Amino acid sequence: MSYRADYVEAVRSQPGLLAAALQRLTRDVAAARLTPWRAGETIGLVAMGASSNSGWVLGPVLARAGLRFANLTASEVDATPGGFQPADHYVLVSESGRSPEPIAAGAGLTVGERIVVSNFPEAQITAVTDAALGLGGFSDSPVYTVGYTATLLAYAVLLADRGVAADEPSAIPTAVAAALARYDEAGRAVGDLWAAASNVDVVGSGESFAAVTEAALMVREGLRTPAAAWDAGQYAHGPIEVAGPGTCVVLVGDRRELALVTPLLEHGADVVVVTAEPDRVPSAGHPRLVVVPVPAGLGPLARAAAEVVVAQLALARAIEHKPFPISEFLYHDLDTKLEEVPAP
Repeated sequence: MSYRADYVEAVRSQPGLLAAALQRLTRDVAAARLTPWRAGETIGLVAMGASSNSGWVLGPVLARAGLRFANLTASEVDATPGGFQPADHYVLVSESGRSPEPIAAGAGLTVGERIVVSNFPEAQITAVTDAALGLGGFSDSPVYTVGYTATLLAYAVLLADRGVAADEPSAIPTAVAAALARYDEAGRAVGDLWAAASNVDVVGSGESFAAVTEAALMVREGLRTPAAAWDAGQYAHGPIEVAGPGTCVVLVGDRRELALVTPLLEHGADVVVVTAEPDRVPSAGHPRLVVVPVPAGLGPLARAAAEVVVAQLALARAIEHKPFPISEFLYHDLDTKLEEVPAP
């Protein structure tokens, strides 16, 4: 398995790889024997890093279907007393299949209720798998790109199988392809702001919080720039105080985020707004404001995919201003992956 794909090539390869992943996921979910999800039950997503970030899109979707949702940090689940079950059904996500925390956590979760989403479900995570949804075993970039959007696709396939109203799975590859065609110019504009920023705050709510948290991780991981993810309401309760000259604030969504635009500009921050309601963005034409419209009417998972493509393209532009490659990490051997087991 490889995580050394060229970043830009991985970004551009997404439509084709997602189309192939959809075929694999459709076969896998049809072969799985999953117990029903009933109204009032809790679905727990167990993951780390980018996989955890992807899970934030599920909360509002499941709530509308009468299901509870918990985005569980795998290392915290592993630390809970034996026998404690924080959810009724579990979705364990590890793109590599070798992240030690979801594997350790899964060992203590209810047997028969552990659905695994992984690019390599045959890796060590197979030990805690009751049903596997495989993404296809493709090569991804070190800063995850196609693995992230493929995970959103896996959620769409799983939700459709569970009878939860969300996106048609085919809408995810379509949204990604459209975003790649649409957002080159926007990616350059946002990327130039990120490259010049001393820090980046990414702010949003609802389903968009998945893109918020992932974009902040990508900036930290890919650009080595301090970045933070905030719920829009929480941001207004104090964290906004650091935003001024040198700060780039990315607002993702159509709700409270829009009320923050003018105050941020007045205090010297650069502002990016990713929204399906661009006509409602105040301070139009301001030289430190970039507005990135996303199509109205996208389902929650397709929109989350389109939003993260904006961040992917911005990162590709921003790294051009840095003296190091995006594939070069400073920190290694931090026990974030188990050793790869050679295929027999």
